[in-house]
Amino acid sequence: METRVISEGPAVVAWNGQNYYTTGTVTLTPDLKLREMVSAYYGPVDRRVTDKMFTLAFTPFGELTSAAKYFPFGPADIGRLIAPAADTPIVIYTAAGEKITIPAGIVTRPPQLILGTDRGPMGEMQFAGLGDIAAEDAAEDTHYKIETAAIAAHTLNPDKAPTPAYKATLGTGEAAVEIDSEEGFTFDLGASVTPRAVNRYGTVNFKLSALNPSVAFTPFGLSESAIMELWNIQGAGAAKLGASNKLGRQLVIGPANDGDKGVTVTFPDCQIQSGSMLFGASDPRHGQYAFTPAVKLAAGVPAALYTVTFPTWS
Repeated sequence: METRVISEGPAVVAWNGQNYYTTGTVTLTPDLKLREMVSAYYGPVDRRVTDKMFTLAFTPFGELTSAAKYFPFGPADIGRLIAPAADTPIVIYTAAGEKITIPAGIVTRPPQLILGTDRGPMGEMQFAGLGDIAAEDAAEDTHYKIETAAIAAHTLNPDKAPTPAYKATLGTGEAAVEIDSEEGFTFDLGASVTPRAVNRYGTVNFKLSALNPSVAFTPFGLSESAIMELWNIQGAGAAKLGASNKLGRQLVIGPANDGDKGVTVTFPDCQIQSGSMLFGASDPRHGQYAFTPAVKLAAGVPAALYTVTFPTWS
């Protein structure tokens, strides 16, 4: 050992014009797919590379500046390839002055929005890092480049990562019901992506195969009868077997107090996906419930399945 200098410390991630500050560790993992070669006589004799990429994972600090930097795709993109039209590098700037560049970055898992005063505002997000498809593996910078280069002037603005109290509003107008939550609200886009690979190059893109958005929370103060009505099990609004149990009511998660800045999540129509009541000496009355959006038609045309709105800043 010739030096006491050890490469350690935090980093800032840059992608598509956004600096991502994190609440904890940034994890960069080489993701090599290996094919095991087996001889009946000798057993495993070799492992051969069939694909190579990087996986980058971190929990953003949660500056609410641009929703598109966290949620770059939506329902209209299902079945489509999601890599940007032009390669958009992922750059990791370390506090020690190193710069690690991966030629092409793709968001493969958007963060959960964790909306409340004592958690969040975001969960972990994940990127795939791909090499330069036009370069040969033998070239120095095809899959990554490491150099000494400090990040340009940058500033974290904690005020743009607000954590106000939130509430749910179910319905509109005089029929609207406000619902508080014991531990805040969690919005999950429920994105599923499928790698698209070419035998010669390995993974070159990802296809958005599904979105299953949901909002989960533990309601506080709702009576047994009030929550049971939302299941549409019986009564005038009962969903018969084979029918939809959507409520025909808008669900909005937003700041509880007027004037507070925060995220607004809107389901134009919704239904309960799961939940349960609890009956115990130390339990709250309700466990966690998950609401999902339902397609709402306007003049026969499907409206937006959901919207996520970040605050505006002066």
